[in-house]
Amino acid sequence: MSIVLVASSEPRVGRSLLAAAVAYRMGRAGKGVTLARLAGDESAAADAAAFAALAHIVSPGAPVAPGDVASLSGDVVLEAPVGSVREVAASLGARVLVIGTAGGDTVDALEGAVVGTVLTRVPASAAADAASRAGVLAVWAEERVLAAPSVADIAAALDAEWLGGRGGRYTVDRVMIGTVASDAAEPYFAERQRTCVVTRFDKTDIQLAALLTDLRCLVITGGGDPSPYLLDRVTQEDVAVLRTKGSTPESVRAIEGLYTLSRFDGEGKLQRAVELLDQANFPAEF
Repeated sequence: MSIVLVASSEPRVGRSLLAAAVAYRMGRAGKGVTLARLAGDESAAADAAAFAALAHIVSPGAPVAPGDVASLSGDVVLEAPVGSVREVAASLGARVLVIGTAGGDTVDALEGAVVGTVLTRVPASAAADAASRAGVLAVWAEERVLAAPSVADIAAALDAEWLGGRGGRYTVDRVMIGTVASDAAEPYFAERQRTCVVTRFDKTDIQLAALLTDLRCLVITGGGDPSPYLLDRVTQEDVAVLRTKGSTPESVRAIEGLYTLSRFDGEGKLQRAVELLDQANFPAEF
């Protein structure tokens, strides 16, 4: 059994996403691999649940203690809590893969245990220079897909009521405000993919036009009841309809504040992360 420990000195820099992408690529190469989350912080349960929901990934679905790692099958990709991994890496005999921002602190690990670093949130103009640093295996430049929040994140940020539809684990690439008139709505929304449309509860024509496009989430503002016809339409759709008491501008500002801060949760980010590692000729195993 080989163990890759994904570590960082900073929170919310992409540990879960990198761990999932590494495990996916190892499995794609024919390796038997388990993706797991080490216990030890308040994020462990949510991360473990997100791993278990991924297709084509073997994961226990709950955080594991260091002493339980030996019972996992195949090679193991293990996400660690933020901070030092010196002791746990030594006890498991693990290789350490570090992820962090270009200006972040180094991870406390045993000398020789670190196999490389992935730099994230790097401005596109600085990506080439960052990639040339010693020990850097890949650079994830700033981009909307990797920074996007999930529908569940949006619901929590707005303290919203879930009125219908599915799609809680989907991510949202772009937030759009409903148009004034319905004749412009469909072509306006159709210009973007994986959208969240925010509009007042009484703008039924705008809401229905949004449903004809690549919509992931419809936020109904103002606290009122939307048309029953709208709720009937989304019964079989992979679209979440959320109701919030706040105004449309307030809701948009709250959602935009989620970008770069949201947890990894879903296939869209994973697919993009795998693509970026492939482009960087990232090792298939360690």
